[in-house]
Amino acid sequence: MTRIRVLLKEWVDRKIILGAQVFSLEDGVACHIVAGEAAPGTDVTPDIVGRLYCANKPVLAVSTGIASEEGLVGLHTPLSHYFDDCTPAMAAVTIADLLGHTVRLPPTLYKNTASLDERARRIVTCAVPRPGNAHYNAQTTSALLGAILERVYSMPLEHVIAEKVAAPLALRDLSLVPRPGQQYGPLHRRDGSMRFVPVEDEARGLSPVNPGQAGVSTAAGMGLVYADLLNSLKGHGTLLAPSTAMSLLEISRSIQLYDLGPRSWGLGFQRDLQQGILGAGWSRDTFGHVGTAPRRIVVLHAADPVSGRVLTFRLFSIVDDHRVQQLTTMS
Repeated sequence: MTRIRVLLKEWVDRKIILGAQVFSLEDGVACHIVAGEAAPGTDVTPDIVGRLYCANKPVLAVSTGIASEEGLVGLHTPLSHYFDDCTPAMAAVTIADLLGHTVRLPPTLYKNTASLDERARRIVTCAVPRPGNAHYNAQTTSALLGAILERVYSMPLEHVIAEKVAAPLALRDLSLVPRPGQQYGPLHRRDGSMRFVPVEDEARGLSPVNPGQAGVSTAAGMGLVYADLLNSLKGHGTLLAPSTAMSLLEISRSIQLYDLGPRSWGLGFQRDLQQGILGAGWSRDTFGHVGTAPRRIVVLHAADPVSGRVLTFRLFSIVDDHRVQQLTTMS
């Protein structure tokens, strides 16, 4: 990990990045690395919370897996079981379809509704799946999953995540919706004078009705979620039984991930991260997810069940994606 420390310091000194958090777990040894600033004048520490962007999808997947083990949802149960006013096309959609993004819907349907339940209700009563290959549905499918979790647990999604995922792993800062008064490290970009300024669209999507984009965590917090998933595969995880963890990580089908081309997908996790995202040294079984802002990777979570490695990081400013490969090659 010394090489990562040196690389991040070099990037900070050259003003390539404002700052970064990195969490690594290898051979059972956890390592926290920080560099630079989370905002001008604020040094990065391991416990500064930042946004997850799309990289919070696996938290919803794990939460759904827990609900399935508790008999509250079935991965192959249709939406008509949870909503009595679905259109015929939406009624046949299953939980697995949502997790695997196999229903082609616009990604941001009805995001200005007053509640998560109302947003989900409008989706199931009005949305029309489009023909064509499976396509990453991001926010829309997450809204449906979040609303279903709220219904089956009879509590707000924030409480579901806190009780079922965060508390068992002692993660005080993990949340899929913003908390009142919670401070988090915003994303920055360089302006024409090489100063780091906040990204203008940073607040977009930071809403309780948008659990597919509004989450926050530290890099280490998400790293411990992935570490528990690896442990679950071996039968000694905290959150999931081996069979459930395996079902979430089984390759569902290839989906179109934005304009990055087809990607192998499990039920909540990208299964081919090593293709075009990670650097050398990761196995083909590596799974995880990325969080992007202005179409650049700023959050990455990766777990390799072959080597038992976990790497999660957050950049507090935008960089070119090839630097992600450079960073992950050194881990």
